[in-house]
Amino acid sequence: MGIILVISLLSPLCPYLSSAGESVHLDKAKLPKGCGSCHRGHGVFNTPMLREGRDVFCLRCHGSNSAVEEAKNEGYLARNIEVADIQREFNKPHRHPIEITGIRTPYENIPETNRSAQRHAECVDCHHHHYASKNNRIAGVKGVNSQGMAVQKIDSEYELCFKCHSLSANLPADQRNKADQFNISNPSYHPVIGQGKNNDVPSLAFPLTASSLIKCTDCHGNDDPTGPKGPHASSYRYILKKSYSSSDGPEGPYQYELCYSCHRRESILSNESFFYHDLHISVVGASCRTCHTPHGSRQYTHLIEFDNLTVSPSSKGFIEFRDLGKKAGECFLTCHGQDHKPMSYPTGSSFSSSSSRSLRR
Repeated sequence: MGIILVISLLSPLCPYLSSAGESVHLDKAKLPKGCGSCHRGHGVFNTPMLREGRDVFCLRCHGSNSAVEEAKNEGYLARNIEVADIQREFNKPHRHPIEITGIRTPYENIPETNRSAQRHAECVDCHHHHYASKNNRIAGVKGVNSQGMAVQKIDSEYELCFKCHSLSANLPADQRNKADQFNISNPSYHPVIGQGKNNDVPSLAFPLTASSLIKCTDCHGNDDPTGPKGPHASSYRYILKKSYSSSDGPEGPYQYELCYSCHRRESILSNESFFYHDLHISVVGASCRTCHTPHGSRQYTHLIEFDNLTVSPSSKGFIEFRDLGKKAGECFLTCHGQDHKPMSYPTGSSFSSSSSRSLRR
C-alpha cells in the first residue's frame, strides 16, 4: 500500500499527464490505482518499474478472462471495464512475433541495421501505453516516414508499419521494402502514401474513388470481424483480413475476397477495367497475383508485376508489359502454355471478346 501511495502522490509529476488527453491508461475510472496500476517503486529488473516482465505485462489486462478477473480482484482494473482478449489472437498461425522475447533493448536500431538479427515485436512497438486512446490506439508512437527518416510521433499509420517493414536489414526473403513499393514516384501503387496516378478505376466499390487514400490496416488485420481490431494476427498469411489466393486456380468470391473488398467483382468479371480480365481469371484460372502486385510496381503502370513462379519469358526471350494508352497494351511472356510474343489489346490480340465468359454469380 505504501508503494502505491507514493506513486499516487508522485502522479502529478508524471510528464505524460498534461499531454495525454484521452489516454485510456491514465483514466482512473478504468485503472483505479492510477500509475500504481502498472508501476511500482521496485519493479522488475530491466523494465520501467513494471510489476511484471514486459513480455507478459500487457496481457494482465488484455489477456485471458482469468487474467482480467485477477486484475479486477486486485483493484488494478475497474469492475465495469470490458477488455478484449488480445492474447487469444496470438494463437493464430500468422501473427506479429510477440512470443520471441528477451531480444529487445532500449538501444536497438529500428529499422534494424543488423542483417542477421532475429525479427521480433512487442506491444510497445505499436502502442504507446501513456498516449493510446480509444480513438487513436497508435498515438504517440515513433515511426519512419516515406523518406526513411525517423519521426518521433507518427502522423500517418504507414509510418508505424515502415518502422519494421521498410528499411530493416533483416526483412524476410519473401518481403520487400514497403516504402519503396508505395513510393509515389513509382509508375503505380496502391494509394497509401499519396493519391494514385490512375484516374480511371471503374471497379472501385463505393465510397472509394480514384482520389481515395487507404491504410495498411484496410488489408492487414484480424480475419474475425467480431474480434479485436488491428493487425495482431490472422488465420490468413501475411496477417490479411480476408482470403487472397496467390496461386492460380478457379475464380470465386472467396478466393479473391480481399481484392473484391475494394474492387467490385461484377466490374472485374465484366471487363470494365481490362478487356480480358474474365478470360484470365475465370477461364485460364490465373490469380490476381499472377499479373498484379498488391503494394506497388516500380516498373509498370496498373500495378503490373508478373509473378515469376507462374510466368516465364516469351519466345522473344524476355518478360515485359507495355502500356499503350487507355485500356490498351501488350505483353511479352509465356503463361499457362500460351506464348505472348506479344499479345496486344484491345486490337491485334489472338484473344477475342467472345472468348471471355459472361459474369459468374
